[in-house]
Amino acid sequence: MTEAEFDRRVRGMEGRMYRTARAMLKNDFDAADAMQNAVFAAWRKLPALRDEALFEPWLMRILVNAVRDIQRKQSRRKEEPLMDTQPAPEQQKDLDVQAALEALPEKQRLCVALHHLSGWSVPEIARMLTLPQTTVKGRIREGLKKMKQMLKEEEQ
Repeated sequence: MTEAEFDRRVRGMEGRMYRTARAMLKNDFDAADAMQNAVFAAWRKLPALRDEALFEPWLMRILVNAVRDIQRKQSRRKEEPLMDTQPAPEQQKDLDVQAALEALPEKQRLCVALHHLSGWSVPEIARMLTLPQTTVKGRIREGLKKMKQMLKEEEQ
């Protein structure tokens, strides 16, 4: 794969990568760091990619690993995450959904984010995370169920 092809394919995935990293890391700065780390690692490891048709799931797996690296560093430092600016009132509903997503356990949050925010299919997520499809489906189902319950409680 040439540098231009690599760049084109990475740019085509920026939105999916950002949504996934943002859902897992809860702030824009860490999400951007994870994306940058993942792209750099992918470029370094590009010769190890055997099938270019699997580039997108391969890159997403590298992103998930970069996210987990940042989470480990944060847990060692025990820092509070950086706070984003205050939302406009019309964005409150989106923020309620985001808060519900962020409240999910990490395994469920990752599967829900990859499926509903980034648009990956269950078989693709299963390949990325090296999990059975039934496990991925269960995590998505349970995560959505918990989110729905949290949003219902928030309304009341």
